[in-house]
Parts: sequence; C-alpha cells; structure tokens
Amino acid sequence: MRVLIAILVFIGAGVYWLILDGSTPKNADYEFPLAQMRGLIDADNGPLPTALNVEIISTDEAPLLAAHAGFHFKPFQLAMTSVQVKGGNGDGGGDIIIGGAMDKTLYEPSTQSDNATFSDAGYRRMLDAMLASDATLITHEHIDHIGGIVRAPDPAALAPHLMLSAPQIDAMAEFAADDGLAAAYKNLAPADLSAPRLLAPGVAVAPTPGHSPGSQVFLIRLDNGEEYLLIGDIVWAMKNVEKAWGRPRLLQYMFFKEDRALVQRQVRALNVLSAAEPALILLPSHDKDWIDALIAAEKLGENFQ
Repeated sequence: MRVLIAILVFIGAGVYWLILDGSTPKNADYEFPLAQMRGLIDADNGPLPTALNVEIISTDEAPLLAAHAGFHFKPFQLAMTSVQVKGGNGDGGGDIIIGGAMDKTLYEPSTQSDNATFSDAGYRRMLDAMLASDATLITHEHIDHIGGIVRAPDPAALAPHLMLSAPQIDAMAEFAADDGLAAAYKNLAPADLSAPRLLAPGVAVAPTPGHSPGSQVFLIRLDNGEEYLLIGDIVWAMKNVEKAWGRPRLLQYMFFKEDRALVQRQVRALNVLSAAEPALILLPSHDKDWIDALIAAEKLGENFQ
C-alpha cells in the first residue's frame, strides 16, 4: 500500500510540475526598459505613426492549458499575425512591419484543429507591405514568426527590407524548404539590436531574451498618444498577464526550449506593468480573442492598408 501511495504521489507531483504549475515569482525583479525606449521616442522630432494595423494570416485552436498552465480544456483561439506600423510622414512611406507568420507550406502540417484557417489574401498583403516597408522585423525567431519570411516567393526582393539580429538570422535555415535557404538570406548582415534602439519616429525596440535568444519587444506611440507594447510570445494569452501565470513546462519539452525562469520573471513584470499603466496596450502575438477585442474597440486596424 505504501508503495502504491508513493507511486501516486510521484505521478501527481509530475503532473503538477509539468502541466499545472505556471507560478511566477512573487516579486517583479525584471524590468522592461520602457523609460529608455520612451526617452528615445521623446528625443526624436519626426512625425509619429498614424495607425497600428494587424493582419491575421492564419488561425488555429488548442486547449487553453497549452497557453495557461492548469486543467483548462476549453478552446483557446490562436492567431498567427503580422503588425503594420503606419508611418506618419504623409507620403505613403515610413511603414514598419513586425512579424512574418507562416506561409501555407509551413501552416498546413502545423495545424492542431479542424477549425484552422489560412488567409492567402492576408499573406499576400503582408508580403506586399514588407516590400514597401522601411524595415521589417520580428519579435523572435520561431517558425510562426519568421516562417513566412523564410519561404517568401521573392527572397532577393524582400531581403533589403529585413532588419534581423544574429540569432534570428541563424534560425532561418531550420525553416527553409528542401532546396535550402535562399542565397539572399544567407548573405544578410545582422542588425545590432542588442540594446534599446529607435527604429523610426514613435517606434522603439529592445532585446528581451528568454522565450528565445532573439526575442524582443516593441514600444509604439501613435500620433493620438496611444502607446502599445508588442510582447511577442512572452505570453500567448492575456490571461497569463492578468493572472501572472505562465505556460506549462510540458510545452518546453515538446515544442521549444526557453529560459523558463527568465520568462516567468517577465510574465510577473508584465502583470505589474499592466496594473501600473492600464493605458498601455499590451499586444501578445497569438491571443485572437484579445486581438479581435482591440479591433472592435478601434485600437487596432483590421488588415494592412
């Protein structure tokens, strides 16, 4: 009997550790460099962006427990997205694109549910916007953020618009088609994104390694005063921020490696930041319900313009 109890306790502890525990540190000892990023934006006199638009390239569905540790079996609606920062210079230029999603060849084998969708028109709009952009960046170098860039139909045309760090460029070959990574990408010079940097009026980027070595956040200030913090995959659901509760460890062993301790510190810091600055709009890459709500509230434009 004691052996059986010991086995059950061992199994229970394993289930808790792998699936149920999403706890974050009690104290927010991680600090996003918002003051420095705002200082960079404040010091620039250029015209601020006029709008922030989102393109939902594909959607999927997974149990909420994949995003939020615990026995949460209701569906979580996932969006694979790209964001367009509309430049404020008035001549149709100055746009910044953030995020590459996946192309259809990567999307199809990755779907988790029968309800998954892919927008050919959305992918085409994203590529067209990238080709017209002053710069195209990503929040980090995972397949659903860089795959649509790696497998773009015209790498030679797209490459001059890319602004990727060394870890992000190093990851590209993993997602290339069978004929290998395009020569235009092999020859990309890495951008120095190792410290907070102003990309354009109203747009700053800062490194936040944790979910991946090349992870980064973007602070965007529009001409109407609205501020947005694009947080990539630090969390997948806004519920993670609201509850200061992260993903299950099991995901790290199944799909990706991340510095969990650092990410959990970042999640707690986002929880504190959200409470301290409720006007700051946090934008995770994949929470479709949250993105849809921001579109409905006219905080995000639907589709690229």
